[in-house]
Amino acid sequence: MSPTVIWRAMRFRVAGSTLWMILMHAGAVAAAWDGSTSLHDINLKPENFLDINSFQFRPSEEIRWYGVENGWRIAGGSLESNRAYLKTDLRLKQLITPSLSARLYWADNEFYEPRQVARPLLELELRPSAWPLSFSLLGAPAYAKPEADLGLAITLGMRPWDYVRVAWLSPDHYYNSKNDFDRSYYLRNPSQLTVDAAHKWDERYKLRLLWQDNSPLEFVLDDQISVFAYENRNYQGSFDYQRDTSQTFGIAMHGFDTKQSSDAAGTFRSQDIRYYSVNSYWIRSMGLDKEWTIGIRHDAFRNAERTPLVSATEYDYVLETTQLYSTYYVPFASQQAWDLGLYLGHSSERRSYLDASIDRSRENYFEAKLRTGWEVFSSGRGSALTLALSWNLDNLVDDTFDGGSVRFRAAF
Repeated sequence: MSPTVIWRAMRFRVAGSTLWMILMHAGAVAAAWDGSTSLHDINLKPENFLDINSFQFRPSEEIRWYGVENGWRIAGGSLESNRAYLKTDLRLKQLITPSLSARLYWADNEFYEPRQVARPLLELELRPSAWPLSFSLLGAPAYAKPEADLGLAITLGMRPWDYVRVAWLSPDHYYNSKNDFDRSYYLRNPSQLTVDAAHKWDERYKLRLLWQDNSPLEFVLDDQISVFAYENRNYQGSFDYQRDTSQTFGIAMHGFDTKQSSDAAGTFRSQDIRYYSVNSYWIRSMGLDKEWTIGIRHDAFRNAERTPLVSATEYDYVLETTQLYSTYYVPFASQQAWDLGLYLGHSSERRSYLDASIDRSRENYFEAKLRTGWEVFSSGRGSALTLALSWNLDNLVDDTFDGGSVRFRAAF
């Protein structure tokens, strides 16, 4: 069998299995509580943030996605043999009358713990004629009425650009009054406040900001003794400057702070999880849809694990990665392109136990990987599918292959 045939077989076999894994798991909103009362062990690898960067959409694709109101995209890939990175966005908008529209949102972002599938969020938006304001009713209906979400929003300006929006959501709005499935209830009800804004000056400067607060909740389980607590803050921001038609400079950041705990019949465990990512990049368009990107990215993930009754399992965990990366996108045939990426990074992993008798650990790693992707796109470039394989440049002899990934995007 020729090397070309072997390459094609590996490419479609790995990408096909990765796509199936993504579709089976996509669906949860990362910031809000997903209803799970379990705390999961967090196991990251030093190379994971290089993996995630290679799985995600290129900065130029992110910039174009900002203006999409009807579209779907999904990206994911293998982090290890039994874990995957997943990111999904679905946006739909339909005008009913000139002043009334319906929208649907569904989002997922998983990389450090499994999450339960969330329901899409529906929005009915009313914009009185000649008014700069619009008013929205938000909701996520459910067969079990205790799990239905209700909310309100007000928007100054008109999305997707030049607006400021404030939204309030009450998850599980009727839970305490309508739950007859078991004896669980909220001791402290959840609520979510989101403020987001976007503005652009001509087409050269683009700014987007988002801040979301999921207020502290306390949930009493069916046994009437165990209590689960959760709170979260989520933030995002980006600024892009298009110097001319061939060059764009940008910076994007996002992160979250999550505190969660489980007190199950006197056995207490808590996690204080904090993560942020900063990505700066230069995009060079070279004509004929060719594109070259150079970027520097820093990711920091921290988890403070506390189990007062078992001091040997109390520790602070930190994983930080700084990486230099470059991607090259070049069409080579009708509706096909190569999408290549090189990622070089330094990772620092630390684990400090509160028990002084347990040695602290600190390891430094040099990580390097190559992503080789093949893309097929529609004639108008409104949709594209990318299948990719990754290779360990830091260990080509003993561990050459580094898994597969899939990206799909479509603007309707």
